[in-house]
Amino acid sequence: MATEFNFTGLHPAFLEAVKRHEPSIAFTLTDGVGKFAFLLFMKTDSSGKIVWGQLELFILLARSQRMIRCKLLGNHKNAGDFKVRLTDDDEQKVRDELGLGESTAGPAFVLRELLAKLNSIIPASIPLEMKIAVVREHRVNIRTHCPEYFDDASKVYLLRAGPLAAGKRPREETLRKLYMLDVPREDIAALIRNLKCIRWTTYWTASVPATDKFAEIFAKVAGVPVNA
Repeated sequence: MATEFNFTGLHPAFLEAVKRHEPSIAFTLTDGVGKFAFLLFMKTDSSGKIVWGQLELFILLARSQRMIRCKLLGNHKNAGDFKVRLTDDDEQKVRDELGLGESTAGPAFVLRELLAKLNSIIPASIPLEMKIAVVREHRVNIRTHCPEYFDDASKVYLLRAGPLAAGKRPREETLRKLYMLDVPREDIAALIRNLKCIRWTTYWTASVPATDKFAEIFAKVAGVPVNA
């Protein structure tokens, strides 16, 4: 039997992400031995604008390395509804993450109570650096379960950066790929902010470049005037 729950605690972080035009949400919550990484990726169109359509919530159970994927129901932006329906299989995944298995010892496990506890501790504000850290930590699972939220997901090597046509801004699906690089998260966040400011994007390849391009691109982007 499905369990419906409304993750209303997501609303402040969601509004912040939209206001910043940073339509990616990633954070980690813990309960006992359980580690729950929440991921929400909004899509953007060819001009870099947010596409308002069906959203999904991914909950990565980090200790057991399993993923729960849910459609998000309700009016997210205005009403603050982020309703999910979890199946019996999803509940068993959560039990396994918590190390409960099929045990009947101790207090009875109530999924809705755990979800309410997690909902109450969702951060209202999530720095970009935190999002980068979470995505990088779980990049293998994210590449497996969320490839449609990344442009050309098989192209993982940074190649170059360049300007976009007038009126366009970089697509989030492209910038998210930067989150996964083995570079200090503060540098990645700075590069992303600069790219958005000057309306440049990044280009990627599936082939390993002869040299690491990040430092070169970071310096180039930092030196471009804002009105470029």
